[in-house]
This record gives sequence, C-alpha cells and structure tokens, in this order.
Amino acid sequence: MGQVCSGAGMSKHVNAPRDPTDPELEAIEMRETKIADFDAFFEQAAGPLNEMVEIHNAIAQSEENLKAAAAAIQGEAQVRLTVRGSGAVTLDLWKFDDEENEYTFTQAEIEEKLSTDLALRAAFERTEHAIMELNSAVDQPTNMGKATQFIVKRGRLFIEAKGSQDAFVRDVNVNVFSLRKRLAAAAHVGALSEAVIIFVKELAKVEELGPLSAETDDDGKIKIMCGDQELDLRKMDNLSKPAAQLRDALVELVENVETAVTSLPELSEQSAAFGKEAQTFPGKVPDAVSNSGLSITEVPKASLATGANAKALTQGPKVATATSSMIVYAGRELKQAMSIPLGG
Repeated sequence: MGQVCSGAGMSKHVNAPRDPTDPELEAIEMRETKIADFDAFFEQAAGPLNEMVEIHNAIAQSEENLKAAAAAIQGEAQVRLTVRGSGAVTLDLWKFDDEENEYTFTQAEIEEKLSTDLALRAAFERTEHAIMELNSAVDQPTNMGKATQFIVKRGRLFIEAKGSQDAFVRDVNVNVFSLRKRLAAAAHVGALSEAVIIFVKELAKVEELGPLSAETDDDGKIKIMCGDQELDLRKMDNLSKPAAQLRDALVELVENVETAVTSLPELSEQSAAFGKEAQTFPGKVPDAVSNSGLSITEVPKASLATGANAKALTQGPKVATATSSMIVYAGRELKQAMSIPLGG
C-alpha cells in the first residue's frame, strides 16, 4: 500500500517502518493508465499474484496466532482489535481468568503492565497512535468512512472498500505485529517450534496418546500423527479454552499450508504468464492512447503507470519463493517440536 494524503489540511502520510522479522507481504496495487483495455488487463493480471500474497500472509498470521496463543497459556496478555458500531477501531489487552472467561484489562492494569517493560510500552503506544491516526482519517469528510469498511481477521485489520485509509490500516497491522511479538517474547515464545512444544505439553495433561509426530509429503503438506494414524485435533473436546485456542491456531496453520501447497503451482504459473505478457505493454502506450481518444499529453502519465504495473507484475516468482519458504519452515518447526517425547 502506497502513501496517501489523508485529507484536507493534513500532511502527507508516511508509512510506519515494518519490523524486519515481520514476513507479511503487501498486496500489489495497479496504477490507473486511463486506457480501458490496459486497466482491464492489469486488474486481471494482479489477481493471481495477490492471491499468492494472501496465501503467504495467511500462513504468517497463523504462525503469529499460534505463538500468541502459546504465550497466553502461560498467562500472557493477548491483543484484540475491535471495530465499533461507529466504525472506530479500538485496541484492548485481554486474558483468560481463572474461570477461563475472557477478561479485558482496565486502563490502570494496562498501565501497570507497561510500567515493567519499556519495550512493551513503546510497542503498545505505537499501536495506539496508529489506531488514533486511522480513526482520525476515517473521520475526515473526504474519506466517507463507514463501519462496514473494516473487519478483523487472524488478528489483523482488513479494509473491505479500498480507499484513502489503506495506508493507515497497514500501519495498524505493522504495529500490531510488533506488539504481539513483544508479548510472546515476554513469555519466552520466539520460534514456532516453541509454541508447538507448549501445545504438546498441554495435550499431555488431558490426553493419553502414543508418540506424536509431524509428517510432510514432497509438496510440504503437513500431517499430525499419533503413532501411524493421522490425528484429528478438532475432535478433542476436553481441552481448556486456552488450550483449545492454541489447538485451533495449530489446525489453522496446517490448513493454510495445505491451501498453499494446493494452490501455489497454478497461481504461480498464471502470474508468470501475466507478468511476461505485461512486459509488452509499455511499447504499446502511444498507439493505445491515440486509439482511446485521450489527449497526446496523457502519454507520459500512461507510460509511467504502465511501466510501474509491468514491473510490479514481475514479482510473482519472488512471492512464490517466499511462500514456498513459509511452507518449508512450518513443516520443519512442527517436526522439530513433535520429535520430543509427549509431555517432555
């Protein structure tokens, strides 16, 4: 998502820096050329590429949720984004209480928690500031913000109707990643394998099972095994709410990896074909402008937009490689975690 102007009288928005360890990729956005055939092609061509981006990010966000749920089992706070009826986005910290009810921290309790960890305070305040800027941008008369524009999915904020809030939504999500990372680190959950080990130990408290393991096929699809039988984690109904949350996060990760394994080859092929065809468009701009009835003065703008779009569409192999790496990493971490004796 690029930089945008947030409204009359406000300075140009500058994107927040992304944490170097944040693997999330940003969707590719096509620039308008004002040549109808070109714009239709570029919109279609961006489809497979952005589907790969979404698949990649779903895996990354599932891994993050797994770590957050593992930290929560050890008593750490969790982050919640909420879209209010007014359309405003709010940030809360919450945890499971002793009766396994969801308890939302009061402002005094948040302040007490932040007072013991300066890095956590900084991450929390940056996230609060990003949300404040988003809410302010939505309130601007030129932005036409509506409550239905935003949804929360996998702990991230998504915008349903693209508009001038896109960059602000990005900044909220960038800062939420850093905040959740800091909370997980406070509970000594860094690597994905550490989160899975915590789940294995929780499982050992309520289930008498044989040795667990994770297997991957040649494509990277993951199976959780109990002995020589595949284990259906969803059928376990005797888990505590915190443990069930951790189980659900693990199941979602495995399912998102399966989606990637199934979909990536075709999407990668489609994206590569579109990317190759897009490289022929810059040379067609002058004739296309003339045939479309646009003024000759539109040629430089159309050329710039066309060149930028053609370049963006070459990112398919990079996104496919990054997604393949995510698949391999998830399988490796689960294998490592489940190689330890149950309850070990």
